[in-house]
Amino acid sequence: MTAFRAAAASLSMGAALVILSGCSEQPRKGPPTEQEIHASDSGVPNGTPGRHPYRCDDNRALLIDFKDQGLTVELRSDARAAPIVLTAPSQGLQYVGDAQSATFSGNEIRIEAAGQRPVVCRKETRQ
Repeated sequence: MTAFRAAAASLSMGAALVILSGCSEQPRKGPPTEQEIHASDSGVPNGTPGRHPYRCDDNRALLIDFKDQGLTVELRSDARAAPIVLTAPSQGLQYVGDAQSATFSGNEIRIEAAGQRPVVCRKETRQ
Protein backbone atom coordinates (compact mmCIF):
# COMPACT_ATOMS: atom_id res chain seq x y z
CA MET A 1 0.00 0.00 0.00
CA THR A 2 2.83 2.43 0.76
CA ALA A 3 4.33 2.00 -2.72
CA PHE A 4 0.88 2.64 -4.19
CA ARG A 5 0.48 5.89 -2.20
CA ALA A 6 3.97 7.07 -3.20
CA ALA A 7 3.22 6.41 -6.88
CA ALA A 8 -0.16 8.20 -6.63
CA ALA A 9 1.46 11.20 -4.93
CA SER A 10 4.16 11.33 -7.59
CA LEU A 11 1.57 11.27 -10.39
CA SER A 12 -0.47 14.00 -8.67
CA MET A 13 2.61 16.27 -8.37
CA GLY A 14 3.51 15.64 -12.02
CA ALA A 15 -0.02 16.50 -13.16
CA ALA A 16 0.04 19.71 -11.11
CA LEU A 17 3.33 20.77 -12.70
CA VAL A 18 1.95 20.15 -16.18
CA ILE A 19 -1.16 22.23 -15.40
CA LEU A 20 0.86 25.09 -13.88
CA SER A 21 3.32 25.18 -16.75
CA GLY A 22 0.40 25.78 -19.11
CA CYS A 23 -0.31 29.03 -17.25
CA SER A 24 3.13 30.53 -17.75
CA GLU A 25 3.75 33.26 -20.29
CA GLN A 26 4.58 31.96 -23.74
CA PRO A 27 7.92 32.94 -25.25
CA ARG A 28 7.89 35.72 -27.83
CA LYS A 29 7.58 34.59 -31.44
CA GLY A 30 9.60 36.65 -33.90
CA PRO A 31 10.99 40.17 -33.75
CA PRO A 32 8.97 43.08 -32.27
CA THR A 33 6.47 44.77 -34.58
CA GLU A 34 6.85 48.37 -35.77
CA GLN A 35 4.10 49.36 -33.34
CA GLU A 36 5.87 47.74 -30.35
CA ILE A 37 9.11 49.51 -31.29
CA HIS A 38 7.36 52.88 -31.70
CA ALA A 39 5.64 52.53 -28.32
CA SER A 40 8.99 52.83 -26.55
CA ASP A 41 10.91 55.27 -28.76
CA SER A 42 10.13 58.84 -29.80
CA GLY A 43 10.15 60.74 -33.07
CA VAL A 44 9.61 64.25 -31.73
CA PRO A 45 12.17 66.75 -30.40
CA ASN A 46 10.67 66.89 -26.89
CA GLY A 47 11.10 63.10 -26.56
CA THR A 48 7.49 62.23 -25.66
CA PRO A 49 7.57 58.40 -25.46
CA GLY A 50 5.73 56.69 -28.29
CA ARG A 51 4.96 59.91 -30.21
CA HIS A 52 5.76 60.07 -33.93
CA PRO A 53 4.96 62.63 -36.64
CA TYR A 54 3.32 61.49 -39.87
CA ARG A 55 2.50 63.36 -43.10
CA CYS A 56 -0.68 62.36 -44.91
CA ASP A 57 -1.39 62.18 -48.63
CA ASP A 58 -3.73 65.19 -48.24
CA ASN A 59 -0.64 67.08 -46.89
CA ARG A 60 -1.92 67.40 -43.31
CA ALA A 61 0.26 66.63 -40.31
CA LEU A 62 -0.67 63.81 -37.97
CA LEU A 63 0.82 62.91 -34.58
CA ILE A 64 0.50 59.29 -33.54
CA ASP A 65 1.04 58.24 -29.94
CA PHE A 66 1.72 54.51 -29.61
CA LYS A 67 0.57 53.23 -26.21
CA ASP A 68 0.04 49.90 -24.45
CA GLN A 69 2.99 48.22 -26.22
CA GLY A 70 1.57 49.32 -29.57
CA LEU A 71 -1.96 47.96 -29.06
CA THR A 72 -3.45 51.46 -28.73
CA VAL A 73 -2.81 54.46 -30.97
CA GLU A 74 -3.90 58.03 -30.38
CA LEU A 75 -4.27 60.15 -33.52
CA ARG A 76 -4.20 63.96 -33.29
CA SER A 77 -3.62 66.90 -35.61
CA ASP A 78 -1.24 68.58 -33.14
CA ALA A 79 0.02 68.13 -29.58
CA ARG A 80 -2.87 70.13 -28.07
CA ALA A 81 -5.72 68.46 -30.00
CA ALA A 82 -8.00 65.87 -28.42
CA PRO A 83 -6.97 62.39 -29.57
CA ILE A 84 -8.91 59.86 -31.60
CA VAL A 85 -8.22 56.56 -29.81
CA LEU A 86 -8.01 53.30 -31.76
CA THR A 87 -7.18 49.87 -30.32
CA ALA A 88 -6.16 46.49 -31.72
CA PRO A 89 -6.76 43.15 -30.00
CA SER A 90 -3.34 41.86 -31.03
CA GLN A 91 -0.19 42.96 -32.86
CA GLY A 92 -0.57 43.12 -36.63
CA LEU A 93 -4.36 43.48 -36.57
CA GLN A 94 -6.53 46.42 -37.57
CA TYR A 95 -7.03 49.25 -35.06
CA VAL A 96 -10.64 50.26 -34.51
CA GLY A 97 -12.40 53.11 -32.75
CA ASP A 98 -15.87 54.64 -32.61
CA ALA A 99 -15.85 56.13 -36.12
CA GLN A 100 -12.51 55.18 -37.71
CA SER A 101 -10.22 52.24 -38.30
CA ALA A 102 -6.55 52.09 -39.22
CA THR A 103 -4.09 49.57 -40.58
CA PHE A 104 -0.30 49.81 -40.48
CA SER A 105 2.03 48.60 -43.20
CA GLY A 106 5.67 49.35 -42.43
CA ASN A 107 5.97 53.12 -41.92
CA GLU A 108 2.52 53.86 -43.36
CA ILE A 109 -0.90 53.99 -41.77
CA ARG A 110 -4.15 53.79 -43.73
CA ILE A 111 -7.05 55.49 -41.92
CA GLU A 112 -10.62 54.78 -42.97
CA ALA A 113 -13.92 56.32 -41.88
CA ALA A 114 -17.41 55.62 -43.19
CA GLY A 115 -18.41 57.92 -46.04
CA GLN A 116 -14.88 59.30 -46.53
CA ARG A 117 -12.02 58.33 -48.77
CA PRO A 118 -9.14 56.47 -47.08
CA VAL A 119 -6.16 58.58 -46.01
CA VAL A 120 -2.61 57.22 -46.14
CA CYS A 121 0.02 58.80 -43.88
CA ARG A 122 3.78 58.13 -43.83
CA LYS A 123 6.07 58.37 -40.83
CA GLU A 124 8.33 61.39 -41.04
CA THR A 125 11.99 60.92 -40.25
CA ARG A 126 14.12 63.34 -38.27
CA GLN A 127 16.67 65.29 -40.24
